[in-house]
Amino acid sequence: MRRFSRVEGWIWIGVLIVVTVLAMAGPATAAGKSRDLVVVDHERWLDTLKGTVKNYSKQSARDVTVIVKFFDRRKKPLGTQRVSVGDLRSGDQSSWSLAIVEKNRLATRYEFEMHAVWQ
Repeated sequence: MRRFSRVEGWIWIGVLIVVTVLAMAGPATAAGKSRDLVVVDHERWLDTLKGTVKNYSKQSARDVTVIVKFFDRRKKPLGTQRVSVGDLRSGDQSSWSLAIVEKNRLATRYEFEMHAVWQ
């Protein structure tokens, strides 16, 4: 029976840590309401960031706003921008588009925070 070397053991531990962190991260969620408003996808086209937000709540959300936090490849914060999505009934989703300002164009990573008035 073959034994793992010390290096192989550390590699497996690293893999398990990465898998655990990714499993816990999940999609971006709304502040205050766990997983009620979620950015279900996003993509960057040159200097535009586009995405879709979905309301998983049983309540309607009014004045939904997506706040995007921009980070460079070293995870250093570059800045934030916001885009208004409007109102979303329960189960609805809406696309959004944001022109990236010059100071945020070096971003390689994004975090999303949603705000809304709940009815």
